[in-house]
Amino acid sequence: MKSPTDVFALTRQLVDIQSVTGNEGRVGRFLLDLLRRDGWECLSQEVSPGRFNVLARCGRPSVLLTTHIDTVPPFFPSSENGDWISGRGSCDAKGIAAAMICAASALREEGVSDLGLLFVVGEETDSDGARKALELDLHCSFIVDGEPTDNHLAEGHKGTLWLRLLATGTTAHSAYPERGESATAKLVDCLYDLSRHSFPEDPVLGRSLLNIGKLDGGVAPNVVADRAEAEVLIRTVRQNAQYLDSMAPVIGERCTVEVIRTSEAQRMHVVSGFPRKVVGFGTDIPVLRDLGQPLLVGPGSILEAHTVAEKIAKQELLEGVGLYQRLVRALRSDSKVP
Repeated sequence: MKSPTDVFALTRQLVDIQSVTGNEGRVGRFLLDLLRRDGWECLSQEVSPGRFNVLARCGRPSVLLTTHIDTVPPFFPSSENGDWISGRGSCDAKGIAAAMICAASALREEGVSDLGLLFVVGEETDSDGARKALELDLHCSFIVDGEPTDNHLAEGHKGTLWLRLLATGTTAHSAYPERGESATAKLVDCLYDLSRHSFPEDPVLGRSLLNIGKLDGGVAPNVVADRAEAEVLIRTVRQNAQYLDSMAPVIGERCTVEVIRTSEAQRMHVVSGFPRKVVGFGTDIPVLRDLGQPLLVGPGSILEAHTVAEKIAKQELLEGVGLYQRLVRALRSDSKVP
């Protein structure tokens, strides 16, 4: 990997290895072989049978470049034209992984000897790879997490609060609704009130976002429903406990609330001289920040991620290789690494 243009070929090689979450083994083995041949000290860290994180380092890393190697379904292979590389994971996040590898290879040729690469599984579901990575012997000054940010350093990203709301009632014939109690009516009223509720805003992270994503309930249109539930996701900008407290009087006794998954809003380290932005999506940073001060940056647009025509601009990939090199140099200077 002497030339940064190799980032195109490497991106396509990674994309063409199907690695939908739960099936990351083949792409992990590919990366292990590639990085060992390139002279990195490598290890695999099992997360679950057949799935493992990949760590590559030279010396004891002061800066760690990291991203995930799993993708959302469905898989579709790579293709390219003069401007774009397409395929599942091209943007999120295999093009980023390729840019990091090419940048790290160039930095080693410059004599950098305190650099690491960490590729984790499971980011698209429950961050099980990131949680397992905390067991590695890594105490870095900085971690640079790769996600599609248009090559802008992310100052922060929103948190997530994934909830299940359950309403219960009493069945009855729909011709005599007074004989029952409608769970669906209680749930719909509750969701309507939540949609009009004033959630917090933040001067950096912006406004909170509520999405009513999934609804289920009842057995038939002529039966008063005795059960109804909804799953909602709130993109949070303050501590998630504040949201639960403020929602309690809105929901009242109409529904019970179960927290399915939660992660807090994040602020990241930024470096002067690099463009910045705020992003709304979640990352592994809430877990990985225990390894070092986190930064978030990568080529590609989040608007292309998870789509049926996922793609990444070749120009952004090239710029990403250079960006990671400049950023590592700046961070090593900040941490006074000789």
